[in-house]
Amino acid sequence: MSLHHLRELDVSAASQPLGTSYLPAGGGVGLGVDLRPTGYREREFLATGTAGRYRHRDGVLEQTGEEPYVTRVLIRTPTAERFNGVVLAEPLHPDYDIALTWQTAHSWITDTGAAWVGITQDHRMAATMREAFDPQRYGELSIPAEGLRWDIVGGILAALRTPGRSPLAELADRVQYTYLSGWSNTGSFCRVFLMDGFHERHRLADGSPAVDGYLIGISSGAAGAAGYLPLDEDSPVLPDDDPRRVIGPADVPVFEVLSELESETHGPALRADSDAPGDRYRLYQVAGTSHDNPALWGVLTNRAQFADRGHDVPDRRINEPLSDARLDAVARAAYALLHRWVATGTPPPRAERLAFAEPADDEDGQELARDKWGNVLGGVRTPWVEAPVAAYRPHSTPVPGYCLPSPWAPMGTAELVAWLIGHAEPLPAEELRALYPTRQDYLDRYEAACARLADQDLLLERDVRLLLDAARDRVLPHLADVPSPSLSLQDPHDQHDPHDLRNPHDPHDRTTGTAAVQEKGTR
Repeated sequence: MSLHHLRELDVSAASQPLGTSYLPAGGGVGLGVDLRPTGYREREFLATGTAGRYRHRDGVLEQTGEEPYVTRVLIRTPTAERFNGVVLAEPLHPDYDIALTWQTAHSWITDTGAAWVGITQDHRMAATMREAFDPQRYGELSIPAEGLRWDIVGGILAALRTPGRSPLAELADRVQYTYLSGWSNTGSFCRVFLMDGFHERHRLADGSPAVDGYLIGISSGAAGAAGYLPLDEDSPVLPDDDPRRVIGPADVPVFEVLSELESETHGPALRADSDAPGDRYRLYQVAGTSHDNPALWGVLTNRAQFADRGHDVPDRRINEPLSDARLDAVARAAYALLHRWVATGTPPPRAERLAFAEPADDEDGQELARDKWGNVLGGVRTPWVEAPVAAYRPHSTPVPGYCLPSPWAPMGTAELVAWLIGHAEPLPAEELRALYPTRQDYLDRYEAACARLADQDLLLERDVRLLLDAARDRVLPHLADVPSPSLSLQDPHDQHDPHDLRNPHDPHDRTTGTAAVQEKGTR
């Protein structure tokens, strides 16, 4: 159960991997993250090895077989001089093989000099890449069974620090810390990897863990099969009351970062924060956020690449005004805090938990308690709920004909896809006038909220600037001295226009306005 062989594939303008960091546009701004200003290099490998298949028997994990595999590993690395010894690795998501950790944390990665590693682990995507996306490039990909995913990822993680076997090549002997992180489905992957013993199975030659810390994003441990993935195709869903759904003691720190949406169902999996040796744990529930982050839709290139090859890539449009919340800003601070915890032993701050309404009468989870404006109580108090101009809600409804799931998405209907997207209903003008007689009143309150989070190390300096720039550009329609409308959702690393709401695959679509929001996914 290990990685046996690596073969590097060409990465050039004429030969690009699926999910390449950047797609340039002729005469305009491209899609994704241009690595050239950062000094980073993108490389891709085919990885050959063997992986086990597993099942539970009487509550005990046992191996049922072993099979060969060929997967791909996509990496982004700084120069040797800039490398800080940190690797942020992720299992790539079954939906188009997207890299949700890179999407969320790319600016923290490139700012600090960390390396990033993405690992294809889904058997359906391996087949799709081989047969329908690029048979020439990926014709050798082979993941014969769903249950091989755990050892595929574990074997590559263990190899990252092994000179001669690592895709990091000359950086391998300089790796000091490896973190495994996932979001949504891949966040659940990380929970299973940790709680079902794969963390213990995949260790380095000296017995130390291959993974030094985990960040599990937007994954509810109590959400059935979505929150705790079955081990294999024929494995039953873990029972609702199984203790593995709750993050237990581990020899490395573990973070969970949840939006309001996952928090609705996560109640049975809640546990206390801990600084105890052998049980270092934090949960951050971020107020005013939802599962899907539209501000980041233009960071990844996978959907555009599929569309360019003639595949029908569904767009996302909702009926409500699109949320501008930035869960990713708090998440980047969480990555920094995780690393500090591992590297220096400094415990991160604890954060208030979201408040629930009583009694629970929603079959989809417990309803969250809300203030008079409609914003949630408790949690990490983000500036958009502390200085509200809208009521932030975690669910939306689809425009007819849109939000259709991809063939590989865990969510199976347009309604469920839109249910993951947050929206923001503007507060009535009279409420805004009472809250903010002047623009400066609003900016002072917003800036104070940013400062409180920054003082707790829950916002990084870069993200304070990002959020304050957006606040300064925000339209406050109840005021006479409103500047030209310009709501800034853009991170300096994101080489796309967040205001472009046109159909990414239809050059004739000139739709504008938040009621017709859609994916920005092409060049």
